[in-house]
Amino acid sequence: MKRIGLFRYHNNPEFCKNRIELFHHYNPGTPVYGLFGGNEQAFTAYSKMLKDHLTGNYCLKNVSDEWKWKNGDLAFRLWYKDYGHRLGFDVVHILEWDLVMFDTLDNLYGHIPDNAAAVTGLTRLKKVFKKWFWTRDLKQRQEWEQLNRYIHSYFGNSMTPYASVGPGLVLPRSFLEQFTQFPVPDWSNDELRIPLFLQSLGFKIYDTGFYKKWFSEKEWKYFNCNGFDISWSVIKKELNKKKGRRVFHPYRQLISIPEIAKKEKIHGHDA
Repeated sequence: MKRIGLFRYHNNPEFCKNRIELFHHYNPGTPVYGLFGGNEQAFTAYSKMLKDHLTGNYCLKNVSDEWKWKNGDLAFRLWYKDYGHRLGFDVVHILEWDLVMFDTLDNLYGHIPDNAAAVTGLTRLKKVFKKWFWTRDLKQRQEWEQLNRYIHSYFGNSMTPYASVGPGLVLPRSFLEQFTQFPVPDWSNDELRIPLFLQSLGFKIYDTGFYKKWFSEKEWKYFNCNGFDISWSVIKKELNKKKGRRVFHPYRQLISIPEIAKKEKIHGHDA
């Protein structure tokens, strides 16, 4: 199975280089493509600065920053229609600029069968409906209801709605191929739409296992989408455990790759 990475970013090229280098430390030879969501006028300059780190680069155009933030699935859809369909791959791993992974893709996603998708924090929507912003807020709930009606009218089947969180997503090429063949409204957000459309198109969905418990302050020390920065001391402690966590979000500091490599050599688990 051929894997590729799609790196979402919008600024700070030196920081981006660091993240891509970390990815390649564990996954040498796996190509990484850029999905640029920053100022369009800066795209050419960023492409030059990242030319030794990215195999290719794509710029989102004529959409707002808010659209880019909440519509990752539609961004991937545009990328595939305009660019990605020409590439040879079986699955694409979405690499967020503030997501750090300290292991190989094969190890982290080994439980995901071929031609299946992996989302993070997969849970039945009814379990989080009253507390989650995307269904608690009146405007967002109305958009969710619009989306749900659209799904039922277009596909003509009933599904169990699921919630998810964005970082860690893996999508099969075959899903992207089908996902580009019909209109997709931007009601609600990607964390609701992706599980719905995957089900609608008949794809099996698995949980990455990166986000272990919703609305848990203890869990937020390791993984969250609330903007609570993960501390290096927490990461370091987990990396020193044989079966500790290896995926964290959000982490927004530079990482010393030589230091990581040295520590792995000492502990006897080279990448």
